[in-house]
Amino acid sequence: MTKAELQRIIKKLDAASVCCFECGIKYGIYSVGCSSVWEAKCQVCGSTKKVTEARDFAYFVTGLRSLHLQLAAIPENKQKVPFNE
Repeated sequence: MTKAELQRIIKKLDAASVCCFECGIKYGIYSVGCSSVWEAKCQVCGSTKKVTEARDFAYFVTGLRSLHLQLAAIPENKQKVPFNE
């Protein structure tokens, strides 16, 4: 993944207030017993499907931490991550 791609995903996750369950599970940890669910556009992947609030997935803290570590591992003179996700 390139540096620009990582930065784009980080920016989306930081700005997202709602997400689908697939993105929530991919980038966060489900942290509640039940959620309000409705159909809308996921602010992470852009698909229209059942969504819930980002807070239900701990605001993607685990995914953001991983993405920031990958970003930090890219040497300044390189654009690609030296390891795969």
